[in-house]
Amino acid sequence: MIAESGGDRRVLLKGWPDPERCVREVAALRLWSDIPAARVLEVDEEQSIAALSLVGGRPGGGRRGSDDIRQVAGVIQAAHDRGRALEEQPGFPELSAYLDEEVRPRVAHRMDSLTPVATGPLLRAGWRALESLTQAGHRRTVLHGDLYRENTACDGRGRPHLLDPLPMYGDAAYDWAFWTVYYHLGQGTEERLALASRISGIGRTELRSWSLALCLHGLLYYREVADSRHPTMERVMRSLIPAGEDAP
Repeated sequence: MIAESGGDRRVLLKGWPDPERCVREVAALRLWSDIPAARVLEVDEEQSIAALSLVGGRPGGGRRGSDDIRQVAGVIQAAHDRGRALEEQPGFPELSAYLDEEVRPRVAHRMDSLTPVATGPLLRAGWRALESLTQAGHRRTVLHGDLYRENTACDGRGRPHLLDPLPMYGDAAYDWAFWTVYYHLGQGTEERLALASRISGIGRTELRSWSLALCLHGLLYYREVADSRHPTMERVMRSLIPAGEDAP
């Protein structure tokens, strides 16, 4: 909801049905107060409502520049640097718990129940990647956790800001892989992978494994709910499988 604050300033009023989500998102945005991200102006924690800056002066933000991908990558790295520089904040979930308690059980269940024969090699490659994931302690930081394109918005100068985080503590590789796959599903995947590796210093092979694991999770969900994006996700997975592995 858009509202007017003092001085006719337009702000975004956001409410959360889950009070914990409110607390976590507000904490992450405050943590990123010195990087391009939505600003927390006022919070009513009892009602789980916050007034946030309206990036670009309107919902969705302003016009994106031609170098949007590079600018967004720079903001992601700045957020990770900030998260590593500060003492750990209580209350953020752990990426390891999310992977072990939600992602892997969901994937195993869907692989057993859906068994899409045509994509068997893709499933095997994705499962190998998911099982091989290990987190590097030196990359531990506060993750955005939900780096879809719509969770960034540009100000009047075309500078992207982070919005709507699902913050966790964990390996920065997760955010980079999520961004690689989902920022614009099916387009520019290799460009984002190369840029993510260059800016983060994480090797491409490792980022491919993280990306494949996230693709598997997404592909099985798309198939379960008959989402029309599943062929696009299959193409993304094929592009990420290293040469010499199963690649139908």
